[in-house]
Amino acid sequence: MMKSNRTAPLPLDACIGLTGRTLNGQYRIRSLLAQGGMGAIYEAEHVATGQRYALKALHAEAARRDEIARRFEREAIAMQRLAHPNIVAVLDVGAVEDGSLFLVMELVRGPTVRALIEAGPVRPRRALVIARQVLEALAHAHAHEMVHRDLKPENAMLATVGAPGHAYEQAKLLDFGLVKLLGDAAAELGGDKITRTGIASGTPAYMAPEQALGRKVDGRVDLYSLGITVFEMLTGVVPFRHADPLTLMRMQCAAPIPSLAKVAPGRPFLTPALEHLIARALAKQADERWDSAAHMIDALDEAFRSLDHLPPEP
Repeated sequence: MMKSNRTAPLPLDACIGLTGRTLNGQYRIRSLLAQGGMGAIYEAEHVATGQRYALKALHAEAARRDEIARRFEREAIAMQRLAHPNIVAVLDVGAVEDGSLFLVMELVRGPTVRALIEAGPVRPRRALVIARQVLEALAHAHAHEMVHRDLKPENAMLATVGAPGHAYEQAKLLDFGLVKLLGDAAAELGGDKITRTGIASGTPAYMAPEQALGRKVDGRVDLYSLGITVFEMLTGVVPFRHADPLTLMRMQCAAPIPSLAKVAPGRPFLTPALEHLIARALAKQADERWDSAAHMIDALDEAFRSLDHLPPEP
């Protein structure tokens, strides 16, 4: 049976805020940026330098749940090993008085890809530029034997970087809370002893079939999730939709892959190269997908070039 191992969210009265406190004598918590069932992200200021950071901490009750605490610790260790312009950098790790960890990360100001999609279908060239940057981030993570496993529009932010007049949009991959460690990384950092075989981890609307079935995974599950994200950026909807998570995971495993042209008929940007990019990313069998982020980048570049022969975008 396909199951999801997501822990039930905590009641709001279990969320103990940190605003106004100073952690480890270094980080003054200025404001709450975002909050979920398991934890919160704050804007923090270094008391000595005045530098602003994003600080991610578990709620006190969540920190007492062993599985959640171990996942958070593994995320901290994993992200400290990654250094890439398209991955949110973890700069420090500390502990709150109750013993739970917090992460100090670069502060990224900008919308998520989710907010971009909610504003309407994304122009194809912009969608492909964002996707290419995320692929660069995935290539870096995969080279360090880490599989993200929860790539979705909420977990990619869009920062504006560069000097005025020369600024550009930079995608930033975040939230490695479900990271899967492989090979030497698993041996060095203790591997993935939290997720049990036969239990699915991730977000059903973006899960690869083998992930939904709780089977062994590798970096190709991230390429599948990115394929769905690009599909959603271009059309405004994900390819598979259902209110029931288990039914949705079964659709990932067995439902035919809809083409972009079927979901968004009459759109001039639906070139064969773009259809091929998405169709292969969403292949049901991992062996039929792009075998690496680098090869998917090559196909994405070809799809981008195929847009040059189309009329200018409105």
